[in-house]
Amino acid sequence: MTTPGRYAASDGSFAKSAGSAAARGGVLIALAVVIGVVLLWKGFDGGAADADIGDAQSSAAATGDSSGAESGDQGTVQVETGDATGEDGAPVDGGEDVTTPTAPTDGAETVIDDPSDVTVVVLNGTTTGGLAGNRSSALGAVGYVVTAGNAATNDVAVSTVYFLPGFADEAGEVVAALSGQPGVLSPAPADPASLASDGSAEAAAAADVIVVLGADGALS
Repeated sequence: MTTPGRYAASDGSFAKSAGSAAARGGVLIALAVVIGVVLLWKGFDGGAADADIGDAQSSAAATGDSSGAESGDQGTVQVETGDATGEDGAPVDGGEDVTTPTAPTDGAETVIDDPSDVTVVVLNGTTTGGLAGNRSSALGAVGYVVTAGNAATNDVAVSTVYFLPGFADEAGEVVAALSGQPGVLSPAPADPASLASDGSAEAAAAADVIVVLGADGALS
């Protein structure tokens, strides 16, 4: 017994069903293509954005390095030239203290030798006996190394205190010890021995300060 087969309806419903399915499939394929294109576009666009962001970050890092280097150089300059000051004279931030230059002194500090290091010869240039010995005793009492003697002549009118080079200040102290005035000071002649008599010439030649007593009595 043969089973009868199933045949498409003669009213065309099968063709309509097939056409509808094909249309739906085409729509789905088109939609998938559109979605794929959109996704691809977004993928490329995101990559570009990421690249832009990466480039921007690299630029920022490069700028930071450059700024840091420039700041470091400027900091070095500030250290080297840190003597800038504000209006009140105080050093600005990051600067060094400013030292105000002092006015130069007139010279080295004067140092006067101790009397025990100064050799003095006292010469009597008058006819008054014992005058040189008296003044020698006064100077010896304050520590001077003193020798008494006679001047080349006994008619010296003006008392004078002669000093060898380098002993002007010490001679001033000798004058003060004899209650004299600074006006009696004078540089010694080239031949100091010429101020003394023959018996005192050697002592005068070796002296630092030579006192010649005159008739004016200026050195008491």
